[in-house]
Amino acid sequence: MTKYKLAIRTLPVLIISFGIVAGSLLRLGHRACAYGLSGQVRFVTMLVSVKGERLMFKHLMWFGLIVLLITVSGNRTVFSTTESRRYQDTRRLLSAMDNVRTDSDKLAVLFKSEDGHIRDLIHALDDPDGDIRLRAQIVIRYLGSVEGMRALFDWYNKQHNELKIAGPVPLPLSEWDYKFINMNLIGKPLRTWGDLGVQYVYALAVDDSKKSKTVLKTMIKNDRGVEENSFVGYAIKRVQMGQPMRLLPKEKDLAKLVLDNAFFIPTPDQRHASARLLGFNAKKDKALIEVNINRGRLAEEWYHVVISKSEQGWKFFSISPVAVS
Repeated sequence: MTKYKLAIRTLPVLIISFGIVAGSLLRLGHRACAYGLSGQVRFVTMLVSVKGERLMFKHLMWFGLIVLLITVSGNRTVFSTTESRRYQDTRRLLSAMDNVRTDSDKLAVLFKSEDGHIRDLIHALDDPDGDIRLRAQIVIRYLGSVEGMRALFDWYNKQHNELKIAGPVPLPLSEWDYKFINMNLIGKPLRTWGDLGVQYVYALAVDDSKKSKTVLKTMIKNDRGVEENSFVGYAIKRVQMGQPMRLLPKEKDLAKLVLDNAFFIPTPDQRHASARLLGFNAKKDKALIEVNINRGRLAEEWYHVVISKSEQGWKFFSISPVAVS
């Protein structure tokens, strides 16, 4: 099948080449006749007039160009059809992913298909369905690719209505993130921060930049009055008491690696905690881990942790509380 496709694609080039060669030979024949070369050449030249030569050459050229245009158009149609089908597959997965915890299998498929689906996810940000737009944003943030995050920030800037932000906070933090923190978190009551504030606390804590450390100190300096059992108070306490570090020790079992370095889990809860690998991205330089703290019925917590691979080892990439019972 591949050989036939290759033959079809190269056919226009062969036809055009044949036209050029035929035209050159005919012109050579006429010149030979003019200079009185052999009778055989004169005989060939007599068969086709100068007018006929030009018409033949033009017809071959036009025919070749038409076939070439048809071939290119056909290839574009096939490519567009392939893109459309792939987008529909991505959209179906987004539609089925109602909850990132209970539908973690769908999330894992989208996470694994980063390279082929990132443009589909970006396209889905403008989908007519609000749920699709929201879930596309979430998956883009899980992946945290440069292309995806740049497109997401551009999309945020174009939104004129109330902006709903959802999904993890991937590293490294961007200028957009710092601007958001300054406008929506710093100087505002901690009880109003919500889930996104919690994720920014964890992101700033494991980021290794000096700016992140300064911003984190500024954010939590007015933490008085915040209950420790609130999500924000809990996150601040874990960051202050734990030893957040982005670079993790070497370990083949990535679920165990995250669990052993989960500073966001208090010591008493560590015996109730477990972790499992949900999957890798397409390049296998990021891994998605689910962490569960099970203290009993109606006392569970779930986290999604993305770690990224570097030359030095694995690093925290994002930490997201996803459910509590």
